[in-house]
Amino acid sequence: MMQMVHTTFHKGITSFWLDRDGLCTGTLIFGVGMRDEPPMLAGITHLVEHVLLRLVQPVTVLHGGTVTTDSLQLYAVGKPDDVAGFLNAIADAVSTFQELPDEVIALEKSVLEAEDPHKFSNVSSGLLTYRYGTSGVGAAQFGAPATTGLTKAELIEWACRWLTAGNAALTFTGPVPSALGIRLPAGGPVSHHQDPPLITTPTLIKSRKQGVALSLLVSSQDADLLCEALRYELLTRLRHAAGIIYSVENFTTAIDNDQSQLDLILDPVRQKTIPALKEGINTLRGLVDAGFSENAVQSARHALTAELGWDEYVPQDHLDQLAIDALLGRSSRDRQELLDRATAIGSAELTKILRTSIGTLIVAFDDSVKLSKADAGSLGLAMDRYEIWQRTKEPKNRQSPVEGQPENTWRHKSSPTTLVLTPTHLMSQNSGKTKTISLADVAVVGDRSCGCISLMDQRGRSSDLNMDEWKAGKKLRKQLLDAFPPEIIRPFPED
Repeated sequence: MMQMVHTTFHKGITSFWLDRDGLCTGTLIFGVGMRDEPPMLAGITHLVEHVLLRLVQPVTVLHGGTVTTDSLQLYAVGKPDDVAGFLNAIADAVSTFQELPDEVIALEKSVLEAEDPHKFSNVSSGLLTYRYGTSGVGAAQFGAPATTGLTKAELIEWACRWLTAGNAALTFTGPVPSALGIRLPAGGPVSHHQDPPLITTPTLIKSRKQGVALSLLVSSQDADLLCEALRYELLTRLRHAAGIIYSVENFTTAIDNDQSQLDLILDPVRQKTIPALKEGINTLRGLVDAGFSENAVQSARHALTAELGWDEYVPQDHLDQLAIDALLGRSSRDRQELLDRATAIGSAELTKILRTSIGTLIVAFDDSVKLSKADAGSLGLAMDRYEIWQRTKEPKNRQSPVEGQPENTWRHKSSPTTLVLTPTHLMSQNSGKTKTISLADVAVVGDRSCGCISLMDQRGRSSDLNMDEWKAGKKLRKQLLDAFPPEIIRPFPED
């Protein structure tokens, strides 16, 4: 007989627990994640997690922390009293966060850089960012180069806003430990905002990442089933029949209570990127027309049954998801309902779900691979020129410089390129061709320690300008920084 999930309250914090003896996993979960971070504070929740873990050291019980799109989780595994001691210490650290020592912040920034140097120093936009920009869930794949410039005051404000009893939940794989004495600041109400998608029609995107990726918006109820069925069909066509990929990595991300983004990542070698791109798109379109094979439906059923087929125990990740859903106001998906759905669904209904969502298709591919105009046209997808520099004709009625903000021109030291900065645009001119960046579109300006300037727009596009490459580079750097609101200018590490 399957264990029952119990729900109680501890000091005003909702707690989910099981009636099971032995070693215990206990987790303190806060309803704040990467989706809540504005671009100029990208990485702040992860830094707060690291700081909290450092503040409670030394800890000998098995423990750790993680930040997801939706949550901050801090956990320990061991005897119930040891787990309670760890969680009590974390709560004490939260309650005294305003006393945070400066040296702890500096040390944990260094640790974060060691953990993921690329994400720490660069934008790493992915499918969520392509679809939603840098707001909401799109921030989960934006990268975190602003981490190096986060201040003590910003960390304290973030913790005071989000790490509260009203925005927290507890999970235990056993009874709530008697030694638990967590107390958290009461805090005020929190809200999670999600802007509508920036891309609403089938679109092809050049990406900085290798390989090919397919993305759809689907009903959350059927996202996992559809994902597994698509994975089976893509492996059948692209691996077993064509031999051009090894795997299909599949992910689903909840956007809201009703809708999820489904992502499928293909891994061809670079010279097979275009064949994988074509076959991937053709596979999806073929399924819309001909339907899923019975083998694909069976594969999806087996995958979901394997994930949810527990009988005598409830896994930790299910408890944690119950807590996260409660914090974000989502309805939790009932295990038996999902199993019944998987058993009942057939090819026709699964195909109908894909047909309904195919209009949201986004396909990303390695931008170092050349795609001919003929090939691009044959794919039937609009090409999104995913670059911060937009080709344009120089505006005839360009806004005149205002007093104190003269229009300036800088020449490149080794090419005929010139930069022109106006009150509204940065323009690059070369051989009669003009590219522009609208200053209003820039979400973050990175003042790198190497002297370069990084410009990042609302859609996660970016460009680095090396001041050493331009005549009067120091003046260019100053004028660029003066052109933006101070609140979006952040210190960045050296690239």
